Amino acid sequence: MTTARDMQPWRPVMEVTKLALMQNDGALVWGVDVATCLHEAGVGLPSVELAQVLLQHLRVSAGNAAMWSYIHHAMSSQMVSCLHMLALLTQRIIPERHQQAEMYTFYLELSSTFIFSLASTKSMPCRDRIVKAVDEALQLSQSSGASITEVGTVIVHFLFAIVARLADAVSEDWGMRTDKLGKVSMHGQLVSLADGHEDSKEKKLEQLKKNNSLTALHLMAKIMQNKRSAGILRLARGNLPEQWEKFAQKLHLLEALTRDPLSMAPKEAPETLGHLAVAIQQGLRQEWRPNQLPVIQSLLSISSRTSSFGNGSGLGRSAPWLPFDIYMESVMERRRLSVTSNADTLAGLYVMKALQSVHAANWVDVFLGLWTAALRLVYRDRESTEGPVARVESRLCMLLSIVPIAISIVINEEEKGQARPESTSGDEKKGSRRAALESCLQVLGQFESLLVPPPVAVVTINQVVVKAAAYSCGTSICQFVADSCFKFYAAGNMRHLIVEACIARGLLDRSAYFWLAGSGTVANLQIPSSPSQPSPWSAFMEGAPLTSSLRSALMLQPAGSQAELDKIYTTAVSGPEEERAAAATVLCGASLTRSWNVQELAVQYAVRLLSPPGVAEHRGGNAFLAHGPMLHAALTGMSTVDAINVLSLFGMFPEMAASLLPICEFFGSLTNAKPISPPNSGEELSAHMLFSVAFLQLVKLWKFHRPPLEHCLLGSGAGLGADLSLEYLLQLRNLQLSSQSGEKSGKDGLPDQMQQSKRMQANGTAYSSSPTKNTLVVLDSFPKLKAWYLQHQACIASTLSGLVRNNPVHQIADRLLSMMFKKLNKSATAPTTGSSGNSAGPLDDVSGRPILTAWEIIAAVPFVIEAALTACAQNRLSPRDMTTGLRDLVDYLPGTIAPIVSYCSAEVSRGFWKYASMNGQDWPSPAANLLMIQSEVKDILAATGVHVPNPTEGGNAPVSLPLPVATLIGLTITFKLEKASDLVLSVAGPGLESCSGGGPFSMQVVAALWAQKVRRWHDYIVHSAAYSVFKQNKEATLQLLRSCFAVTLSTPSALTNKLQLNGGVGALLGHGQHFAHGPETIAPGMMYLRSFPLLHDIMFLSDETLVLVADAAKDLGAQGDLDSDSSGPLPGNGGRLRCVQPSLATCMSRAVQATSLGASLLYVSGGTTLVAKLFTQSLPTWFLSGSGSKSPQASGNMVLEGFVIAHFAVLSGALAWGVSASKGIQASPGMAPLNMRRHYVLGLHMNFLASGMGGEISVACDHTIWRSYVVGFIALMVTCTPVWILDLEVETLRKLATGLRFWHEHHLATALLERGGPSALGAAAELTLG
Repeated sequence: MTTARDMQPWRPVMEVTKLALMQNDGALVWGVDVATCLHEAGVGLPSVELAQVLLQHLRVSAGNAAMWSYIHHAMSSQMVSCLHMLALLTQRIIPERHQQAEMYTFYLELSSTFIFSLASTKSMPCRDRIVKAVDEALQLSQSSGASITEVGTVIVHFLFAIVARLADAVSEDWGMRTDKLGKVSMHGQLVSLADGHEDSKEKKLEQLKKNNSLTALHLMAKIMQNKRSAGILRLARGNLPEQWEKFAQKLHLLEALTRDPLSMAPKEAPETLGHLAVAIQQGLRQEWRPNQLPVIQSLLSISSRTSSFGNGSGLGRSAPWLPFDIYMESVMERRRLSVTSNADTLAGLYVMKALQSVHAANWVDVFLGLWTAALRLVYRDRESTEGPVARVESRLCMLLSIVPIAISIVINEEEKGQARPESTSGDEKKGSRRAALESCLQVLGQFESLLVPPPVAVVTINQVVVKAAAYSCGTSICQFVADSCFKFYAAGNMRHLIVEACIARGLLDRSAYFWLAGSGTVANLQIPSSPSQPSPWSAFMEGAPLTSSLRSALMLQPAGSQAELDKIYTTAVSGPEEERAAAATVLCGASLTRSWNVQELAVQYAVRLLSPPGVAEHRGGNAFLAHGPMLHAALTGMSTVDAINVLSLFGMFPEMAASLLPICEFFGSLTNAKPISPPNSGEELSAHMLFSVAFLQLVKLWKFHRPPLEHCLLGSGAGLGADLSLEYLLQLRNLQLSSQSGEKSGKDGLPDQMQQSKRMQANGTAYSSSPTKNTLVVLDSFPKLKAWYLQHQACIASTLSGLVRNNPVHQIADRLLSMMFKKLNKSATAPTTGSSGNSAGPLDDVSGRPILTAWEIIAAVPFVIEAALTACAQNRLSPRDMTTGLRDLVDYLPGTIAPIVSYCSAEVSRGFWKYASMNGQDWPSPAANLLMIQSEVKDILAATGVHVPNPTEGGNAPVSLPLPVATLIGLTITFKLEKASDLVLSVAGPGLESCSGGGPFSMQVVAALWAQKVRRWHDYIVHSAAYSVFKQNKEATLQLLRSCFAVTLSTPSALTNKLQLNGGVGALLGHGQHFAHGPETIAPGMMYLRSFPLLHDIMFLSDETLVLVADAAKDLGAQGDLDSDSSGPLPGNGGRLRCVQPSLATCMSRAVQATSLGASLLYVSGGTTLVAKLFTQSLPTWFLSGSGSKSPQASGNMVLEGFVIAHFAVLSGALAWGVSASKGIQASPGMAPLNMRRHYVLGLHMNFLASGMGGEISVACDHTIWRSYVVGFIALMVTCTPVWILDLEVETLRKLATGLRFWHEHHLATALLERGGPSALGAAAELTLG
């Protein structure tokens, strides 16, 4: 507020103004006199106080026309700030427009003249005071809720305030009406006029008011038509969403008032309002668009041009959706199971939204790409190969459970109003995604070759066929198959199961059955009136006891409803004691792997079996003992390959780990002296057996067998190494529990099963959490398990030391050694730990085995193995005796296979032990088929374009292996391939594969020995040997990557003699018959996805993938000859950047395939770790080293190369980081480390780009490539991932915008700042104003 003392210098000015009004002096004379007075008083111009003086005189003079001319002169000569003066007038005049209509007219004219001169405020010396004065006059900070200190920010708020207040004024004016009694009514409220009569003066006044309302609309339209002011209002729309929504509602009210006969809207109002609407539409669209860069436009148009998909075999077909295929195939790999829900990964965070945004695709194409990729996944199942690999059930789980759940997440997000601004496919109406799903599923019927069902799905398909036929004709029907031959002939196809899965989850209504009623052979079916064979589930639900025959039937037929699952679960945890184990076996059988419509419930129920009611309250004890047989049955059912894969797909590993800890702790504390199976059960179940099943299931969840080298190769804070620890699983599980309690989750943090449970409830599916879900789980609560875990880590870190002799652990180890080597106990050569204590235990069972708890045995195993290996190395113990003794130990306690594998794996990496000669005498010999195995491996590799030297050059000399490896091989081949040994081999197999990682030769020896033992696993064993070649061979991995690019892009190569010539996903991953003609036929992509989890060092992949994408772009540019027939310069890129549109479209189709392949391989290989390295190291090094300038290219080709690399980078980041907002997300155990998170990595990369644009660093590559990359990356970020820009600092955005303006990319620079959020509002406004 201006005080009397502050106004002292202004008294002469006030006197001069008063005298000028009395003498009717002209504005120029008045201006000279005022300027003279201010100069004498030492006051500079423009002046904030002068504007206040003028407003005061305007009030006193009652709107004298001369006073308006003085104000006009002061604004035009910059004696006052136009911004400040208009703000004062706006606050003063608009509220009093009815009483002072003429002043309102002058105000509108003045505003129309000076509203476009606001930019002059930026250069005024008193701009800070002007900003403060405008803010105080209009109370902008109060309305926005944030302090306004920048000129650009105050201009945005001011201009929007004027437009909004004018709209409010017009709506109020038109809402008033005069009735016949001479009273003014406003929305039904009557107000008497002052005089009560109408004369000519009153009519003129009313006409003036109507004209003013039209003038106000014209002024708003004029503001919208101006390029700069329209840009300012675009900023207001993006940063003031609530205020803008009110403004839009006011415009709709004006439109309604023009149609209201009782309103006071003039007859010209509809036409004027129409002009305003057109101006708003055009003005708000005058922003940067992808079509200003034809290359970017072509990249974003690929999805619409390749929506035919076909079978995905041709070049360009399904190119944008290649990441779906690669991601789905990668999660089928047994060596790399998921710990989070794949449905959330597909939809909630990364893959689906990333592809939709980066490709600017509509949801019909996205859903179609997702479904066809899942169908191809099923089509590629490896049913013809025997071995411990996932069968088609796991792939059907992805198609019929994970994909529908992922789609439901996307649809629910939209319908609940949670859709993020990352969508770039246009304005979405509510329900558009659900409609897109319906359209997609109708189109899906055209893909007949992909819809052929596997045998395991035939019965279920026929049930859906009958149900659809019954629904279409209005007949009720039970879920059964009437004719026995109906089980072998599919009357429908996979679309029937897909539609059924969507109906079950509420994505479609039951009218979708009409789509199916006329397809296939449904119309010819004879619907039976009564079932010939009642469903076993019907009998069970009616109360039939779980007899042996009923159990067998239920194990083969999955449950189809929640009620069935709930009853079988209830029977397992609280039913008759003799039925509990059978019920658990049923629940963890076909119902776990094939209950596709309710599979998310089935996995929840299965895991809840591990925490039965009452256990948590009684802290184990007798409650655990009572449930022992049930727990054993459940764990046995969940230990199959497909069950593990299904649980992994739903992200159940963290909860499983938390549930297994108390089981291991309790049963590991019991001896084997007393069986825990119920009497008359016919089965003997010991605590050791139950412990072993639970313990081995636990260690399989976190890759315990991986060598210590892999803990350090990934660098500090590397995310990939986190899953090598039990703590990671527990931290992730506790994070999920915290998110259920109301903390933040599901944005940039990892999603959890708690959210999945909420989704199940939203879909009408009940869910009750298990007891362990309500408390945090930490290792400290399980002292015995923690003691083993610490010992396990110590064993990996260093050799056994630090324990004094005669320690109880050594005494137990000696007792175990005595048991293992009974025949040698009387000789001096019998191995011992060196303890002087008595190894003979008083507590032995009738068979001579010591009576010990499992934890005591597990703790002693490393010392037992060390003593045995030492004795064997010193020739005091024969290899055969040692192998027999170890086998006895594993038979005694199967869980000991885990510490045996752990110890051998650690010792191999140290290289202390001598080599064992595999000569067929002391150790088994692989000579019988080693050369054949090597030849087949070589043929497999050659078929994928990989050529490595033969590892054996020594003729017929016996091969040698490190003693720990030979010991583990000798032990594993003693087991028969039977159900009883599956659990041990499921742990020993990966451990043996890890131990044999010293080179490809070791694994080939292992393969030769196992191929002799299990001939039906021959193909699987040979492929495993082929995968091991890449473990420490970077050159072989690079050759394989080149082959992947070559076959996908259909690059001329020798590979095309054996692989499909058309390229695409079919050539990359195969067509489902890659095992049909022998082990040598395997697609390069499948080879890579099976081998990359074995790589010790993955960090080089980011550099090499970047080079391959760049090389592909060069080749595509050379083939397209983009400079041969130029059609003119690309807008915004100068005369050097030319292309031919048809050639460009063809190249872009191939380019999207190259970038999709590169980004997908990078994402599945290393996630945020490799993507962070790509942005922070690989890309900067590539540009600074001049890697893009090694060969001369045409300028158009270099433009293409830069844009393709930009597309590759953006797509890689979108897959790894997602495209949703990330601000405010705090660090958590489930998130990537700070140096790999988006805001950090992207900030570093954008600072690098800004430095290069500003000349702070020198870029060695060709300037055309550099410029096209920078422009392309920013353009894609602005168009496809605008929320990324919110992660950047304002100063970085300013530098980037300055560089873009220097390159004449003014629109792109403005668009970049427009999306910078409130913090960049001022900078964006200043750039818009120029």
